[in-house]
Amino acid sequence: MKSASAALLLMAAAGLAAGCAPGWTQDVRPWWTLHERDFAPIVPAQTTKAEVQALLGKPLLTMVFRNLDEEVWDYRFSDGVKRHIAHVYFDPQGRAKYYWTHPDNCPFSPAGCY
Repeated sequence: MKSASAALLLMAAAGLAAGCAPGWTQDVRPWWTLHERDFAPIVPAQTTKAEVQALLGKPLLTMVFRNLDEEVWDYRFSDGVKRHIAHVYFDPQGRAKYYWTHPDNCPFSPAGCY
């Protein structure tokens, strides 16, 4: 009985610790480790989704726009003291079309504001 109680207590402590962990997984880079210069290697019509993910990590958010035939990956990054959002647009073949950045108007929101 004592070992079952200890195991239950250990699982509860692990659950609490996980609740205090940051809201990203291992492959999502925290916003303060990304900068605008990190997006510079993205070459339109050449850079693939796999290359973007290897370069920047897993996107914070992905969206598919079927009527536009594109997929958009969102990243947050730091530019000095301000946070920004970068959108990387992909064509149906999975190649980058372009990317653009703008200030994050809701820096404390989990996914930002647009």
